[in-house]
Amino acid sequence: MSTELVGQRIMDRYLIEEKIARGGMSVVYRGEDERLRRVVCVKVFCGLDPSRPGYRTIHEHFVQEAFALSALRHPNTIRIFDFGYLEDELATPFFVVEYADGGTLKEFVRKHGPLTPQEAFEILEPIAGALREAHAAGIIHRDIKPSNILFSRAGPSLVVKLADFSIAKALEEAFPNRADDTLNSNDKVGLYSLGWAAPEQLRGETVGPSADVFAMALTAAFMLTCKMVYPGDDILQLFELRRLGDAYIRKTMAEHGLGDDLQKVLAYACRADATERMQTIEQLIESLRECVHESWRNVTSKQARYVPPAQRPPVAPGVAPPPVATASAMAEGDSVATFANGHAPVRSTAPVVHAVPMPSSASASSPSMQLPQPLPVLTVENLRSGDLVVGGRRVRPVAVADELVMGADAGIVASPARFRVTPRQLGAHVHIKGLNCFVVRDGGRASSGVDLERDAEVELIAPSRSTLERVAVHLGSYDGSSSCFTLQGVVLALPSRLASWAVLLDLGPGREAVLLYRALSRTPGEHA
Repeated sequence: MSTELVGQRIMDRYLIEEKIARGGMSVVYRGEDERLRRVVCVKVFCGLDPSRPGYRTIHEHFVQEAFALSALRHPNTIRIFDFGYLEDELATPFFVVEYADGGTLKEFVRKHGPLTPQEAFEILEPIAGALREAHAAGIIHRDIKPSNILFSRAGPSLVVKLADFSIAKALEEAFPNRADDTLNSNDKVGLYSLGWAAPEQLRGETVGPSADVFAMALTAAFMLTCKMVYPGDDILQLFELRRLGDAYIRKTMAEHGLGDDLQKVLAYACRADATERMQTIEQLIESLRECVHESWRNVTSKQARYVPPAQRPPVAPGVAPPPVATASAMAEGDSVATFANGHAPVRSTAPVVHAVPMPSSASASSPSMQLPQPLPVLTVENLRSGDLVVGGRRVRPVAVADELVMGADAGIVASPARFRVTPRQLGAHVHIKGLNCFVVRDGGRASSGVDLERDAEVELIAPSRSTLERVAVHLGSYDGSSSCFTLQGVVLALPSRLASWAVLLDLGPGREAVLLYRALSRTPGEHA
């Protein structure tokens, strides 16, 4: 059947509206899913001559792409919606994927010029996440390049997407239609992009995740310089450049103006010998993250095109600090809350917590010794009744299972920083990882995340070097029956019968604190 499908309807659902691309094994159309009223991309096998050498392998690779996409769930991998055959002919498979309407990374860089390290990293990190999932599923992409990284519009923003798994390799039985070239069949063909593929791929050897690391590093170099390490379309010349090995890559990256740190990282990721190269995409992205942090010292305001999220408005001048509620007042239910907008304190319906004297371990035998006054203790009786109020500060209890994402869009704290909190049962008590930012612990070195074993202040910093948030992390102390946290001159005691793990996050004066906890499993007969 002809693949000239404009104006036709397939599967009685997809109206083909426009041809937008043609490749070596497929024709790509823009269409409309009439059932769900959305724009889609329809990719149709181009119907190569079955007598052509390698036809069977190319056909199987096309079908394999659909199975590869169906096995992946990462939000930065292009989504597949449907799969079928034209008129039930097995010779003409097609599949339907989301329509990425924001262009390719290649077009983006050609239009805007070289990206700053911060800008490049913001694009590369989500693509690395998509590759990480694929590698864990036993799928090697094998065709990472700027034209296979797409942008999809989401309101005013662009979402980056990894596309085109048409020559992907399955290390194991990751999906049923594994293409024969991965099995060393007689129908084996060379499938690669000469300007981007790893050397072992060009030689037809076994490839692993490090082949994608190689291509990702070349892509990063292109983003930062707007120049290809292996330029042009002359196949013979490209093979000659490939034979020059590691020395050529180092020389070219230096000539393109990459900084020393970036040169070292990318050259290491592009070693010709796969055994001497970075082995995982995680290694590459973490090394690039460190380079981005180091580059902050040299970024000028003109270079920093990234605009950080709007900061919160300052507290109105002249607003008195919130009064501290006494333990006796709180025991009587007369609790006070202060909100992050700087308004005057208002009455709260927070549950009552009871005050008991803090036992003192100091000896009173010496009459000349002045003992510190014990702090009032507020014992939490119920975590499911709503917010607590401690010393005039609202404390919001939030249950955590395996991990919790925090930030404005997560609806937990009003903050431009997005970060993930993961409980630790052994060693470190909690792990905090920045999702749109870097994490700096106690004024130290910025990193992607930190493990905390003691109380600390962490600063969440945008790639533009602006501070998005400062959070005091209190791991508390254990008195034998409760986890205890000091806030506003009051000890908040969380009994171990209510939670097996707890951390208090203090976002500063005038804002609520967050008590993260992992609830104990209920015993039979216990009610919520």
